[in-house]
Amino acid sequence: NVEELVSKCDVVTVNCPLHADTEHLFNAKLLGKMKKGAYLVNTSRGKIVKAEDLAENLKSGHLGGYAGDVWYPQPAPADHVWRNMPRHAMTPHCSGTTLDAQARYAAGTKDIITRYLEGKDFNLGDVIVFPEGKLAPQYDKTQKRSG
Repeated sequence: NVEELVSKCDVVTVNCPLHADTEHLFNAKLLGKMKKGAYLVNTSRGKIVKAEDLAENLKSGHLGGYAGDVWYPQPAPADHVWRNMPRHAMTPHCSGTTLDAQARYAAGTKDIITRYLEGKDFNLGDVIVFPEGKLAPQYDKTQKRSG
């Protein structure tokens, strides 16, 4: 059963369609059964993971991290709980894009990871939320934009 499976796995990947039985499948109960320090990777649908429950499991240290390329709702609002949760990485959901676009995504992702590993500043255009939790100007509707 899924509860027994997630209790033994270091990494759990979510690869299923969204329907009534999978909506919020990864909720407080199932996330709590996951092995302490495990990672959750969601490349299916954002609503399969209950946002608030995931954020709480990351904040408490129960989960080691989260990676995903899908949000619910999408586009995510500025105050979405996933924007400020610890130990997570989100990439663009790129199904249905051209090969040229995917090559640009890959190059951009490589640049961000390289800058992070080398301790360099990110390009402002690549930042959504600064480490202190402040939204980047291009996402902060309270700041006036020039131009």
